Amino acid sequence: MALYAVDKPLHLTSHDVVEEARRRLSTRRVGHTGTLDPLATGLLLLVTNESTKLVPFLSGEDKEYIAWVSFGATTPTLDAEGPISEEAPVRFDRKDLEAALPRFLEVREQVPPLYSAIKVGGKRAYEAAREGKPLALGPRPVRYLEVELLAFDPEPIPHPIAPSARGWRLAERRGRPVRLPRSLGAYPTAVVRLVVGPGTYVRAFARDLGEMLGTKAFLSGLVRTRVGRVGLERAVALSDLSPEKAIPELDVLPFPVVELSHTEARRVLEGMPLPIPAMGYVTLVDSKRRLLAIAEGDGFKLKIRRVFAREA
Repeated sequence: MALYAVDKPLHLTSHDVVEEARRRLSTRRVGHTGTLDPLATGLLLLVTNESTKLVPFLSGEDKEYIAWVSFGATTPTLDAEGPISEEAPVRFDRKDLEAALPRFLEVREQVPPLYSAIKVGGKRAYEAAREGKPLALGPRPVRYLEVELLAFDPEPIPHPIAPSARGWRLAERRGRPVRLPRSLGAYPTAVVRLVVGPGTYVRAFARDLGEMLGTKAFLSGLVRTRVGRVGLERAVALSDLSPEKAIPELDVLPFPVVELSHTEARRVLEGMPLPIPAMGYVTLVDSKRRLLAIAEGDGFKLKIRRVFAREA
């Protein structure tokens, strides 16, 4: 089993990264825990072989981003793919922007972008939009956990970023370089740090922030800096990906760890419940701290939800 943190390059799709990972890791069984758009960069968490079974337990993790939101225009895809489809005046200042951002902490629903992978009646929303027959997408549950203004510039500026005790921030001096998509114009641009729950589209956040401020807006750049317990600082360049760059499963899984005796481990591998009084999901390991299974407790016993093949 192995997981990998990759810094997705600009312009590649998540599927492109998976295909390259298959070549570099010599396995066809490669997936990821959450798509990044081609015009986004940053952390893409890959799963391989037996670790692909972890996807249902990791895809719901909170994610952290640094987003560049440009005001005064919008595009059909709500990002820098272009072209500009509509412009509007910008009549707010930094104070108005700072007052608007905390309102997202109360938002519970979001209408997804028309260009998204959501299926309605077996049809992808982006396919219908490209055909000129956009689907009617209803609001979906979302969670904004943190929303913080980092900068407000006259145009998109690829500030370097660096990790801190409270997540990634803009770097005053040295930091990780950021690549933004080609600029669509000198539009006033906010740099915002976001921590969001699953299913939240940052492109829709840009659209909604523009509407709050009485103008149009689009996402002119995006870096994902964290997925659950894994930060961008652990990511490797796609060109450096190799089996030696694997991340231990226990560094990624968010559940309490229960170490089992030899007898208990045998019961788990047979799929039998254990009389251990735990609540919620737990990670079960053997005496060598090797992942055996994911189980769910009801306060009286653990029911095995997923068993993993164990190497000799």
